[in-house]
Amino acid sequence: MFMRNYYILRMKHILVIGLIMFASGVFAQQLQVSGKVVDSEDNGPLPGVTIVEKGTTHGTVTDIDGNYSLSVPENTMLVFSYVGYETQEIIAISSQLNVSMTITAEMLEEVLIIGYGTQKKEDKTGAVSHITSDELNGGVITDPIQAMQGKAAGVLVTKKGGDPNAGFSVRIRGSSGFDSNTQPLYVIDGIPGVDPTTVAPEDIATYDILKDAASTAIYGSRGANGVIIITTKKGVLGQKGGQFVSNVNFNSKVSLEWVAKKLDLLEAGDTRSFAKQLLDNAHDTIVMEDIFIDGGANTDWQNEIYRMGVTYSNNVSFSGGNDKSAYYASITNANWQGVMKGTDKERTIAKVNLTHKAFNNRLTLGGSLSATFENNDYENYDGWDKDDIIYQALQRNPTDPVFNPDGTYNKKTRVFNYENPIATINEVQNVRDAKRFLGNLKADLEIIKDLIGSVNVGYIRDDHESSYFRPSGLYATADNGHARKEYNNNTQKLIEATLNYTKTFNRAHNLNLLGGYSWQESIYDGFWAQGDDAQSDYIGYNDLGIMNDVNYGDIDSWKGKWTLIGFFGRAQYNYMSKYYASASLRYDGSSKFGKDNKWGLFPTVALGWTITNEEFMNNVSWLDQLKLRGSFGISGNQEIGEYRSQVAWQTSGTAINPETGQQVVTFEPAWNANSELKWEETSEINIGIDFAFFDSRLSGSLEVYQKSTTDLLGEYNVPVPPNLARTTFANSGELENKGIELFLQAFVIEKSNFKWKTSFNVTHNKSKMIDLGKYFNDEDGVRKEGHISGRGMVGEEFYVTGIIEGEEIGAFYLPVFVTMKDGKFIYESNSGGFTDKLTDARRQIVGSASPDVELGWSNSMTFYKHWTLDFSFRAMIGNDVYNATQMFFDYPGNLPQLNAVPEAIDWYDQGRISTPTVADFYVEDASFLRLDYISLGYDFDMKSVKWVQKLRLYVASNNTFTITGYSGIDPETSVDGLSYGIDQYNVYPKTRSLTFGLNATF
Repeated sequence: MFMRNYYILRMKHILVIGLIMFASGVFAQQLQVSGKVVDSEDNGPLPGVTIVEKGTTHGTVTDIDGNYSLSVPENTMLVFSYVGYETQEIIAISSQLNVSMTITAEMLEEVLIIGYGTQKKEDKTGAVSHITSDELNGGVITDPIQAMQGKAAGVLVTKKGGDPNAGFSVRIRGSSGFDSNTQPLYVIDGIPGVDPTTVAPEDIATYDILKDAASTAIYGSRGANGVIIITTKKGVLGQKGGQFVSNVNFNSKVSLEWVAKKLDLLEAGDTRSFAKQLLDNAHDTIVMEDIFIDGGANTDWQNEIYRMGVTYSNNVSFSGGNDKSAYYASITNANWQGVMKGTDKERTIAKVNLTHKAFNNRLTLGGSLSATFENNDYENYDGWDKDDIIYQALQRNPTDPVFNPDGTYNKKTRVFNYENPIATINEVQNVRDAKRFLGNLKADLEIIKDLIGSVNVGYIRDDHESSYFRPSGLYATADNGHARKEYNNNTQKLIEATLNYTKTFNRAHNLNLLGGYSWQESIYDGFWAQGDDAQSDYIGYNDLGIMNDVNYGDIDSWKGKWTLIGFFGRAQYNYMSKYYASASLRYDGSSKFGKDNKWGLFPTVALGWTITNEEFMNNVSWLDQLKLRGSFGISGNQEIGEYRSQVAWQTSGTAINPETGQQVVTFEPAWNANSELKWEETSEINIGIDFAFFDSRLSGSLEVYQKSTTDLLGEYNVPVPPNLARTTFANSGELENKGIELFLQAFVIEKSNFKWKTSFNVTHNKSKMIDLGKYFNDEDGVRKEGHISGRGMVGEEFYVTGIIEGEEIGAFYLPVFVTMKDGKFIYESNSGGFTDKLTDARRQIVGSASPDVELGWSNSMTFYKHWTLDFSFRAMIGNDVYNATQMFFDYPGNLPQLNAVPEAIDWYDQGRISTPTVADFYVEDASFLRLDYISLGYDFDMKSVKWVQKLRLYVASNNTFTITGYSGIDPETSVDGLSYGIDQYNVYPKTRSLTFGLNATF
C-alpha cells in the first residue's frame, strides 16, 4: 500500500513538473515579428529606426525600405525610437506589426550636463549650449575643440594658422582679464582641469557649454571664463539574464593638406629688374656688384619650406554590457604631417569607461582610465630670429639657391640675421615626448529613497620631455651650436563628495537639493639644462655632458603646488514644470591668494516661467514651448600663478663673498608681497527666451547678457624704493561685456527620401574697459599692448593696441598717416601740427579687432536614403586686422638684398625712405565668410551581410573657401586676452584639406 501511494505521488510530481514545463514553453514561445515603419505625414519608409525589446539591448534597425524582422518572446514590449520622432512602445502579440511614427518635440527632452548634475533642456534656467557628436565638424581635427567651431552662440573658437602642434583659443562672451588666464575651464567626465586634447574626438558624446555666471558659479573660482563639459561615450546597460551584447566600431581616414594662400612676394626676375633700375639711376662709376650680387637661382622660398601634408587617423572602439555592467573601450592613433616641413605630430589615445550596478541597483560604480602618448616635431616661426623658419623664408633673396653646386647648404650672408631656412629645418632637432594619464572612480549610492550620495576621485599625471639640438656651424655667422633638455611633470588629485536629494510632492512640486565638498591639489616640478659647443653632433642632446661650453645659469629646476578647496550647494525647484527657481552658493579657498583673501563666496539665483504650460495657452497648438528665464550670478578667476601674494626670491647671478673670497650665488626678489591679492570676480545678468514651434520643427533661444569683471588680476610695475621689487601682482581695474545671442534649429524637410536639418547662431558682443585701476599710472591714460618687433623696429613706441577707459577692448590705437614728404611718413602731431617722428605723432582709435557679429550655420542632409551631405559656414563681420606682414615687407629699402611684396616697388617710385613703422593705413577690414567643413557620405545597405551592421564611406573638406576683402594671407587671427588681430609674418599658414574616410559597425 505504501509503495502504491509512493508511485502515485511520484507520478503527480512528474505530471505537475511536465505541465509547468509545457506551460513555460507555451508562454515563453518565441514570436518572429516583422513589419514596416513609416512616416505618419507622407507614409514614406523610415530607414534606421531602432526597435528593441524593452529593458534590454536586444533589437534591430529598419532597412532602407523601413522593413524589420525580430524574434522576441510573445507579449514582449517593443520600443520603436528614431531621432526627431515620438518613441512608441507596442506589445508584440502577432507576427505582423506595422508602425506609423510622428515627428515630436523631442528637442525639449534633451538632457543637459550641468555642474554636478543633469537637467532636461526644458528645465534650464541658465545659458547652456548643448552639442552632440552628430553635430560636430569632421575632416582634419587636431584638437577636439576644433570640432565645435561655429556650433554655439557666444563661443568664439579661433586659431592663428594651421600648425598641427598649436592649440585653439576659446573665448566665451568676450574678454575677461589682464594677465590672468582667460580660457574656459574644461571638465571631462566630471574631472575639472583636464586638457581636452587628451580626448579623441571619436570618443566624445556631448559638449555642454555653461556660459552665464549662474551656470558656471557652481565651479566657483574657475568659472569666470565659462565652463565646457565634455562627456565621453559609455557602454549601455540593458540586456537581461547576464548575457553581454557588444558592438565594434572602426573609423579610418586619410587627409591631404596644402597651404590655402601664400604671401605674394617678388620673384627672382623682379629682383633682378629692380636691381637694374637702381643701376640705371646710379652714378656712372657704380657697377652692378656694388648694388647687388645675383645668387644665380630662381628660388621660391615658400615652396621650399612648404609641402603637401598627409594625415592618418584610425580609431577602434568596443562597447556593450548587460543589466549589471557596461563597458566602452577605444584606441585612437593619429599622425599629422604639417604643411611646413619639420612640423609633425603623432598622438595615441587609449581609453576605458566602466559602469557596474550592485545591491539591487542602489549602488552604481563608474570608472575611467585613459592614456595619451604624443610626439611633436617643432620648428620655430614666432619671431625674426635666425631659426624662425617663416621669416627667414619670406625675407630671403629669391636669386639665392638652396644648395651650392657641391651639395652643401648655401649660406650667403647678405645682411645681419640672414639664414637658410632649409638648413635649419633639416639640421635642427626640436622635439617633445608627452605622456598623460587620467583616471577616476565614482560611486553613487541610494542611501534612502530619493537621496543619493556620491564620491568622485580623480588623478591626472602629465609628463613632458623636450629636447633641442643645433649643430655647430649651422648658421652663416659664428655659431658653436646649442643643446637643451627639459622635463616638466604635473600631478593633480581630486576628491569630491556630494549629496543629491530629488523629490516630487503631490505630483506638482519638483525639488532637487545638492550639497558638496571639493578638494583639488596640483603639484608640479621641472628641470632643464643646456650648453653650447657639442663635442659630437652625432650624440646631440642625448648626452649634455659632451657640451664644452656650460656656464652659470645653464641649469635650473623648480617645484610648486596649489590647493583649492570648495563647499557648494544648489537648490532647484519647479511647480508643474511651469514656474522655476534655483539658487546656488560656492565658498572657495585657494592657496594662490593672500592671507587676507584666500576665501571667496560665489552666489547665484535664477527664475524661469514656461508660458506654454499655462492654461490660457492650451489652444495655441502651433507653439510647443515659450519660456522666459533670468539669472544673476558671481563667479571667480584664480588663474594668476602660484605664490604671487608672497615675496619670491630668485637667483640673479654670482658674486665674490668679501669675507671668504669664495664665489657665491646671489638672489633678488622676483616680486613683492601682497596680502590683499584676491579673486578676480565676474558678475553677470542673463535674460533668455526659449521657444519651439510646429512640433519643434523650429526651435531656439535668445539670450541678452551684461557681465562685469572687477578686481582684474594683473602684473604691475612699481617704483623701487619704496618697494622691494619692481613687480607687484595685484587686483586693479574693471571691464564690461554686453551682448546678445540667437540660436535657431530647424528640421526644414522631413520626408522619407529627403531630410534637412539646419542650425544657425549669431552673436554680438562688445567689451569695454571701465577702469584701468589704481595700479595704472601712465600719464597718457593708455595701457599699451600689441607691441611689434622686427628688422628696423625695436622700441616701446611700436605698439598698435591701446586699452583706454571707456573704449572697446581690441581697439587699434595708431598714428594717422597724412602724407609723405621728402620720402618720410607725415603724421598728425600731438601739438596740433604735423610730424615725421613717431614719438610725437598723435594717436587715435582707427579700428577694432573685435567683430561686430559672429555667425555659424550648420546643415545636415539625407537624400535618396543612402546619401548624406553635411556642411558648416562660419563668419566674422566688422573685425579689423593690423597687417604687420605688409608693414615689414613693403619697405623698399629691403630691396634688392632682401625680398619684398610688390608694393615695395610702388613705394620706391614714390620716393619713400621711411623704414617700417606703425600707421593707420595698415589696418584692414578682415570680415570673412568661410566654408569650414563639407562632407559627402554614402551609407551602404548591409542587410544581406550579417557580420556588418553599418558601413559608410565619405569624402570631406576643411576650409574649402573663404570670401574676404582682406589682402593678407588669412583674415582670422587667434582671439585671446586683450591684444589680438595682429597678422605678422610669424603666422603658420592656414591649410585647406581633402579627407577620405570609412566608418563601420560590426
